Amino acid sequence: MTFSLPLTQIDDALLESLRADRVLEGRQLDYKETLPGARDDDKREFLSDVTSFANAAGGDMIFGLRERREEGKPTAEIEAILGVPNLNVDFERLRLEAMIRDGVAPRMPPVTLHEIRRASGTSCLLLRVPRSWAGLHMVTFGNLSRFYSRTSGGKYQLDVYEIRAGFLAAETAYERLRRFRNERVAQVLALETPALTAQGPKLILHALPVNSEEVWPRIQTLRKEDLLNALPIIGGTPSDFRFNLDGFVLHTLRTDLSEQCYTQLLRSGGVEAVSGGTLVKDQRGGFYGTPMEKTLIGVVDRLRQFWDSVGVTPPLLVGLTLTGVRGWKVLHSPYWYNDLDGTVDRDVVAVPEVVLSDPAIETDVLLRPIFDFVWNGGGWARSPNYRDGKWVEPQR
Repeated sequence: MTFSLPLTQIDDALLESLRADRVLEGRQLDYKETLPGARDDDKREFLSDVTSFANAAGGDMIFGLRERREEGKPTAEIEAILGVPNLNVDFERLRLEAMIRDGVAPRMPPVTLHEIRRASGTSCLLLRVPRSWAGLHMVTFGNLSRFYSRTSGGKYQLDVYEIRAGFLAAETAYERLRRFRNERVAQVLALETPALTAQGPKLILHALPVNSEEVWPRIQTLRKEDLLNALPIIGGTPSDFRFNLDGFVLHTLRTDLSEQCYTQLLRSGGVEAVSGGTLVKDQRGGFYGTPMEKTLIGVVDRLRQFWDSVGVTPPLLVGLTLTGVRGWKVLHSPYWYNDLDGTVDRDVVAVPEVVLSDPAIETDVLLRPIFDFVWNGGGWARSPNYRDGKWVEPQR
């Protein structure tokens, strides 16, 4: 099937193999001859297809493929690759996204469009729908108010019991990730880490996708060098990297293991980044909050670029933990001396997670609640580095 592949690997040759090998439509694959039209029936059909994928396991819809029929009945096989005449990808992206935005509630994670260019000149269009964990999505267009899901036999309408179970599953997914984060922090504190570490103050970033299916096979198609270049380390430069049981890890090789840094890419596409060299106690009695903010904004920006490349889609839980900081001040910066006397009152500061649900949100805006919480620990009302809702690096 195509859903486990990066979009860059879905090309004309793959379409030909789907046809020649008589690959059937299924739970994560649907063939369509034409794009949805402007009639209400066309829109309802399209929206029921899209939400059925989002409410099940995600999947790909490929437009421009004629389905073979026997005695007037569809066989779920490709008869011919026709392409979509006069395809304007940008126009269709805007049209289909608007259709989904206006006809589905709650808002779905973003879909992705991929043009499959063909030697004949007439391209096909793939629409990738990620699995959603933000509750079930209902088709609301034309006051339809229906929920759909999918099996290997295609889409079907959910009954009341399945609807209730779907919403409970969404709540359970978030709780599962929060427990996972707590377990991983405990492992870091116990020095059970993928790279050798030692006791000492640490900054721990977790970014965990709620929807983790089909991501690892895409990551496995990348070279180790590509992963090395794509994944950031907080407060260090990678000296070693390898695949491991949890996924892929890159780390420093420092003599003082208390200052070791690593980034563990998890099989879900999530990340655990641990830095032993970021939280350093200044002679003024604390760590610098402003450089920490700048570093984390840059790290999460790079992670978002990586997630886009391998198909990790919102929502994601992003959490920050600081350890070994009891009695420390939260200082503004090395060149700003209006310090407050407040100190952090606990050794482990587990900052509540934020949820990355809207791909359009800027990283600095996303992380502001996390930063405010950290500054609160040092007696500040909020981060001092936001102006009109945006992070602004202070002047020296």
